[in-house]
Amino acid sequence: MALPYLVKHIYNNGTEEVIRRGKKIHSLGNVELLEYDDLMGNVNFRVKDDGYSTFYKVSITQFKNPKFLSVRCACPYNLSEICRHKAGALFHLQDLLDRNQLGNYEAAYDQKHTVVKMKQLELKQIKMLSDQSSFEDASDFLRTGSATIIEAKEERVTASLVYEGHTYQLLIQKNEERNFDTSCNCGSETEHPLCVHKNIIFLQLLNKFGPGYFDSIRNWDKEKNKLLALYGYSLSDDLTNKFEFTYTAGKPFLRVLDTSIKRVALPLGNEAISIAPKKPDFIPFEKETEKIDDPVSKVKGKTFQKLGLVISTNSIQYPFTQFDIVEGEVDEDQQRFLGKVEKQDLARFINTEMLDEQDKSLVQQLRKLMPSEVSRYLDRNSPFSGIWENIVQQHNDELPEETKTLINEYLHPKIKKLFEHCGESLLVYTLPEKKPFVTANLELAELVCNFIAPYFEIQYAKGAYQIECRVKLPLADVNVSENECTSPLLFKYHQQYFAWKKSEDILMMESFLPSGKIVISKEEWAQKLQTFVLPLSKMYHIHFGNVEKEELNNITPEVSIHLKESGDYLLFQPVFSYQGFEVRAIDKDKIIVPLSDKILMIQRNLETEARIISKIESLHSGFVRPEQSDLLALKGAEVLKNNWFFLFVDAVKDMNIPVFGFEALKNFRFNTAKPSTKIFISSNTDWFDAKVEIHFGEQKVSVEDVKKALASKQQFVPLQDGTLGILPEEWIKKYSLLFRVGEGRSENIKLSKYHFSVIEELYLQRDEEELFFQLEEKYERLKENHSIKDVPAPKHLKEVLRPYQESGFQWLNYLREVRWGGILADDMGLGKTIQALSFLHHLKSEEGTLKALVVCPTTLMYNWQNEIGKFTPNISFYVHHGAGRSRDALASNEADVIITTYGTLRSDIKQFVEVAFDYVVLDESQAIKNPNSKVTKAAGLLKATNRLCLSGTPLQNNTFDIYAQMNFLNPGMLGSVEFFKQEFSIPIDKFGEKEQKDHLRKLLYPFMLRRTKEQVAKDLPEKQEMVLFCEMGDEQRKIYEAFRNDYRDKILGVVDNQGIQKSQLTILQGLMKLRQICDSPSIIKDEEKFPNVSVKLEEIGREITENISNHKALVFSQFLGMLALIKERLTELGVDYEYFDGSSTVLERERAIQRFQNDESCRVFLISLKAGGVGLNLTAADYVYIVDPWWNPAVEQQAIDRTHRIGQTKNIFAYRMICTDTVEDKILKLQDRKRSLARELITDDEGFVKSLTREDVEYLFS
Repeated sequence: MALPYLVKHIYNNGTEEVIRRGKKIHSLGNVELLEYDDLMGNVNFRVKDDGYSTFYKVSITQFKNPKFLSVRCACPYNLSEICRHKAGALFHLQDLLDRNQLGNYEAAYDQKHTVVKMKQLELKQIKMLSDQSSFEDASDFLRTGSATIIEAKEERVTASLVYEGHTYQLLIQKNEERNFDTSCNCGSETEHPLCVHKNIIFLQLLNKFGPGYFDSIRNWDKEKNKLLALYGYSLSDDLTNKFEFTYTAGKPFLRVLDTSIKRVALPLGNEAISIAPKKPDFIPFEKETEKIDDPVSKVKGKTFQKLGLVISTNSIQYPFTQFDIVEGEVDEDQQRFLGKVEKQDLARFINTEMLDEQDKSLVQQLRKLMPSEVSRYLDRNSPFSGIWENIVQQHNDELPEETKTLINEYLHPKIKKLFEHCGESLLVYTLPEKKPFVTANLELAELVCNFIAPYFEIQYAKGAYQIECRVKLPLADVNVSENECTSPLLFKYHQQYFAWKKSEDILMMESFLPSGKIVISKEEWAQKLQTFVLPLSKMYHIHFGNVEKEELNNITPEVSIHLKESGDYLLFQPVFSYQGFEVRAIDKDKIIVPLSDKILMIQRNLETEARIISKIESLHSGFVRPEQSDLLALKGAEVLKNNWFFLFVDAVKDMNIPVFGFEALKNFRFNTAKPSTKIFISSNTDWFDAKVEIHFGEQKVSVEDVKKALASKQQFVPLQDGTLGILPEEWIKKYSLLFRVGEGRSENIKLSKYHFSVIEELYLQRDEEELFFQLEEKYERLKENHSIKDVPAPKHLKEVLRPYQESGFQWLNYLREVRWGGILADDMGLGKTIQALSFLHHLKSEEGTLKALVVCPTTLMYNWQNEIGKFTPNISFYVHHGAGRSRDALASNEADVIITTYGTLRSDIKQFVEVAFDYVVLDESQAIKNPNSKVTKAAGLLKATNRLCLSGTPLQNNTFDIYAQMNFLNPGMLGSVEFFKQEFSIPIDKFGEKEQKDHLRKLLYPFMLRRTKEQVAKDLPEKQEMVLFCEMGDEQRKIYEAFRNDYRDKILGVVDNQGIQKSQLTILQGLMKLRQICDSPSIIKDEEKFPNVSVKLEEIGREITENISNHKALVFSQFLGMLALIKERLTELGVDYEYFDGSSTVLERERAIQRFQNDESCRVFLISLKAGGVGLNLTAADYVYIVDPWWNPAVEQQAIDRTHRIGQTKNIFAYRMICTDTVEDKILKLQDRKRSLARELITDDEGFVKSLTREDVEYLFS
């Protein structure tokens, strides 16, 4: 056949416009494959329209079976059976199959007809479409010989070739797709489209005439006829003043000169090949004819114009039937025509405006049944059928069976559709054979929608076997010879027309005509029984009459399962055997077996078969059944999961069901032995050794094979004999972490001392048959070394440290003893700094000396200084920061603790690496989360006996954040960057894989201590108030200094002249300006605009995004300008917040409160200090930030108490943000000196200023 059935489906069901636009969509690359299921034969495409930027989903199901092929499209243009998007998708699917891009698609070529996808003669394409040896033989032949070109015209070359003593006939022509149809009678090549003989012709034409040879012998008459056919004309008609042809780029285009000529509704093509004469030998329709003698015609009433179908057998070509349309008036019931009817020419334009939808549909359907459409189909699918070249087939001509099959294949589905859609309500007439087409000769008929199939009866009489072909009709059971219709396409009985169920039924029934019987002699019976009767019994029902036979019933079948594979699926084929005769579930109910000259008929036990299949299917919930199949299919991943395949084999063995086909499998060659594992673990000073032995029967597996399997997420390993060894789920769960983190390829794995937790877990769940620990007493000592000892905290801090902080101190001491680095990851506010300082104090007390480095953000330097002075005053410190720092002083500095920033560390790393530190502490260690940053690399260069990280949020955005911090603490513990990404980061963050999460947790838990506020709530006071010191940047500091100096001179002059009491306003103005600069210079209302340089803005953003995790916070400020800047910063950071100030309405305020209290995504509430001081209940928050604290503690306390109220179940952390060495810092110290005065007398700004002395004012502005 010329066309694959997918393309055939397009041509059979699509209009010319649909086919043209479908090709365009495919050629533009507008078809994208979305999903493909090889087993089910289903495929989904995303198709872009050729006219609009719109995408539609096209689903093609069961494309491997032309009988069950189904195509669906989501577009609204699906008016015909196939739209342009379906056509484009089908063209693309066929292209994928041709290129073998959808798995193993093995094509078998018949050299009688192959299609070569090549627009011109191209040497490269010819070589690609040929076997290499054929191409070389053809080239060698042309050096001394050549083929004889018999004829070359109209893009068609006929040739004769004498090759190796044989003569071959060849034909090459261009088809509608502008590709080449080729034919050779050699039958020698089945694996390639071109045989050696076609190679010779193609190469000869290319060498002699060039690549464009076929264009030079093209005749445009065929294309002109196509264009004219759109209007119902051809070149043989008189076209004067009707049409003319113009040529553009050498191609013909049609101009319509007569505007009254319209297109016919369905484009038709006049092909060069025709199966009917252009003017059928019908008697012309007589307009003045008698009416049908019908009593209904005498009934008076309303009339309607309607179409009727006439089925005639006057046609002189196969399949000897013709469908015509007549039009006339019908009665009100639309049951009969009232008078004369007029025959319509389907090849011409028919005005359907006055017709109902059913009649319009009828016109379209009958046009598809016209001889010219059948001719077009034959031309596309059988271009080399010589009988159609120049003759018109007559009654006595016998068509090739291939041609009959093609005709029936085309007509049968369209006739079935005609019966289904129009059968009951259609006016149907029949024209008796050899009667002229006049109204009086038309007889009423009926289309019956019950489709029929032949069945067969076999009788033995007079020494011969007679096979009779019969058909069961609704009211009769008759021999097929009683068909009143000359055409085999339909069965007519008593004016009723029936259509066959399958197109194959037509040729089968026809083979029994004219008698409806076939007689087989007794001598031929045994052979015909095998070659004809048995194959017939598999397709049709056969009744054996008096033929000698033996019947067997109620037999229990033997069952076996045959394994196959298809793509990602493993297929399970149940096969039932009855006394040695095998059947499948989809076979006929009766098995017919020849026994010499008699027949054995076995009735299948369908109930038992169904029960067995159901039992097998119950072994896995994931079994699927392809449609029209009795296979059970299971995805490969499911087959391997949880050791299921072994369980399946055991289960079917218990059912006495053998399994065959293991040796034929390629992707699923399972080794049925279960893995035998022995692991010998021994310890060394800084590492552990694991010797691994894994066997599947006699097959040994290497560590590298297991590592590859785990990396690929496979539950099997390839064995040396080509089979696959399955790793059970429990085995993987138990040992996978050992193989993932251990180093080694053959038999030995080495684990770092940092992987003690992996060894510990294996030891605790050890199986004495699998796991062997050498020197167990040594392990016990190791375990003892890895237990946290109860070390007392420093005496002077005993009363200060809370229970959980004392545990943290002991954990830090444990890390030092085992020489591990760790992360203290307590929630913000739980005192990580004091825990670290208490340990450093203990270390100095124990060792006598201390050399530690603390690296922290700039804003936290003052906090460290303050905390050291407060809790561990015997520890000396040196701050290495700022423009005045001495790089040379680092190595010689005798301070116990050097405090620096991350920026300074990066700049002065050359000096830092010269110092050998006892401890390096990274505060807010998430600053080094990027392993490629300069500061991370600098931190990794530091020389330190021990390392410690402090961070409330070591993992901020994703799993990868922890890698650089842990690599700083314990180099190599988590492998290389790429290993960590592939093994942990991507699987956890992108796919949420639980197994990798568990593995990473097991690796990290000895090195990370984290307590949340909720976990230690009983150890915390209800409310903690702390100061958050902030260090101004250079630019902000310069602006502050300039204003401070200006106001100091001005205010001290006023005080000297007028006294303190009369200078209060000036003092307040100066203090207010300096406080605003501490927030941000940009909020000062001054003629000069100042930049937004604000350490507090940076710090509040860092606190909220990095430190408070998922907790909620209230942020108070006295200045609306500062609140506006914080709003902008939170928006930039993507933090959801609410806001209100004194200008907010009651409704706005209530809405904001309710959202903050109830919406989990709203984490921050920005409030003006004055507006939020009273009347609020915000218990959802447990963190409070006072951005610009002042001298009135009562106001600030009211703000803090907005969250510390009845109904609050969490501990409250309140932070006052203070810029160091500024008026804010000095007010804090002044408050300490005047605490009793402040508590008793100072309640507002005026009271505060009145309490100041000249020395106080001078101190504040110093």
